[in-house]
Amino acid sequence: MSRKRALRTATVFGGALGAVLLVAGALAWWLLRPDSRDVTQAAVITPPGQLANHCRDGIGEPRVEQVTDGVFLAIGFDVANTIVVVTDAGNVVVDPGMSPARARVVRAAIGEHAPGKTAAIVYTHSHIDHIGGASAWADEGTEVWATAAFADHFIKQYSVYRDVEQARGMRQFGAHVGDESLPCSALGRRIDFEGVLETGVVMPTHTFSGRHELRIGGVAMELVEAHGETHDQLFIHLPDLGVLMPGDNYYRAFPNLYTIRGTTPRPVDAWIASLDAMRRRAATVLVPSHTVPVRGRDEVASALTRYRDGIQWVRDRVVAAANRGDDVDTIAESVGLPPHLANDAALAPLYGQIDWSARAIYGNQLGWFDGRAETLYPLARADRARRMIDAMGGPDAVWQNVGSADDPRWALSLLGLLDDAGIDTTAGARWALAKADALEALATGIGNSNGRGYLLESAHELRVGPFEPPVPRPPEALIDSIPIAAFFQIMETRLIPERSIDTHESVVFEFADTDERFVLTVRRGIAEVVAGEALPGTPAPIATIATTTGTWRRLAIGTASPLAAVAAGTLSIDGDRAAFYTFSERFRRGI
Repeated sequence: MSRKRALRTATVFGGALGAVLLVAGALAWWLLRPDSRDVTQAAVITPPGQLANHCRDGIGEPRVEQVTDGVFLAIGFDVANTIVVVTDAGNVVVDPGMSPARARVVRAAIGEHAPGKTAAIVYTHSHIDHIGGASAWADEGTEVWATAAFADHFIKQYSVYRDVEQARGMRQFGAHVGDESLPCSALGRRIDFEGVLETGVVMPTHTFSGRHELRIGGVAMELVEAHGETHDQLFIHLPDLGVLMPGDNYYRAFPNLYTIRGTTPRPVDAWIASLDAMRRRAATVLVPSHTVPVRGRDEVASALTRYRDGIQWVRDRVVAAANRGDDVDTIAESVGLPPHLANDAALAPLYGQIDWSARAIYGNQLGWFDGRAETLYPLARADRARRMIDAMGGPDAVWQNVGSADDPRWALSLLGLLDDAGIDTTAGARWALAKADALEALATGIGNSNGRGYLLESAHELRVGPFEPPVPRPPEALIDSIPIAAFFQIMETRLIPERSIDTHESVVFEFADTDERFVLTVRRGIAEVVAGEALPGTPAPIATIATTTGTWRRLAIGTASPLAAVAAGTLSIDGDRAAFYTFSERFRRGI
């Protein structure tokens, strides 16, 4: 091709491409123009009365329902439902509850309809309200099924980020809030915080990825990996009975696309795909692990379709608004559901909330920065608060506005300024009581059970002081089932910087029972774990520890001490013992 012809071809091609881009830009402008948002009903705060109605209609009193021949549902006994499938080989228990205490009650209640041994337990996912009661159901030889992602998700949630998630969870579920203010959790009965101190988790004996066909006692069960509320979620299909168990990918409330308890980003696109996979099964009864069943082939199809459409609607509106240039606050304030979904009881924001979900979707895809240049280099929070208080006329003027505020959210904003600036908060009483009053006033108008619980529990803490969340007692079998590598991963986050910022030393751990070897290095406030041989630059070990995985697990969680283990002969130290004891004191105990 000649140079002139090549130039002409490029010009034509470039012009065509430019035209395509111009048309695409015009189309995008048309699709994203401001009046394209008119079909959305902006999210509003759910009225509190709707929660009471939901507690009555969506959950109800503790009872056992026969879903169909050989399938029983225990609802209202616990936060999560327990489902039992009767087979010739024994019962298959789906989601055995949150604690052994409540699970024993449920087993007795279902036993009146379906007595017998437990052939298998199936976890739909690793949230504690679905697995903590397993020990009350497990019999000799009981199989425990879950997805292959179960262990990693369980360990992350209940070990690495345990402290913060537990503190937030106590607030979310209103640990000290009375039933008159919080009649249910929107998913089920209120949590028994004393009961969950006894942990009955049994780790899976069988796992799978993708899809697995299981047949127990003549009953065919299809287990399907289905990411959604968690990354280890599955659903269960009983094809011969027309029963579908969606786990937590469907329940009678807007889904928790983001939880204020805190967790890894929930895969919204995968959640939609999981609901579509369930729709393909054309079930005649939908038995969720929270709230009441849906009966009838058309009703099930409609429920699943409307649920996935509600999720996609919110996702698509976030995408459109972000591409339009809206900041995350504007998006959260404006996104809602369309008229044909806005009044659907199964999409009422009683557990998940649409504005929280919009923020999570935005952040999951675009990160914390929402395009506003002024947020890149903000004033330090305390400095900003002091300047704003000065601009308002000083602390007394702010307090006058707190007293006259006609909206508790405005009062909370002003009290937040005083707190950030360090004004009138050291003495405690005046500020704490004012904030508690504002939190309680706001809670009276909130129907979302998580939001209401968090507000009221936070007010309780301000009135009576902070509390230490109770620490569940993990059973020995559970401790021994966690891979030893996970304990070292947890140790990385348990290093105390103040005791290690000037330290550079390593210790080698050798486990005779598993033939594993780890090098744990503390380097100026960082704990580095390497399996096998040390990395280049690692200092010579101060000691080599020979022990068993069982001994080290107990040392790591703080139920045993190195001195006692040495005295008992279950741990030997080749090297500087005193230095090793000092090394071990650089870490906080617990998982």
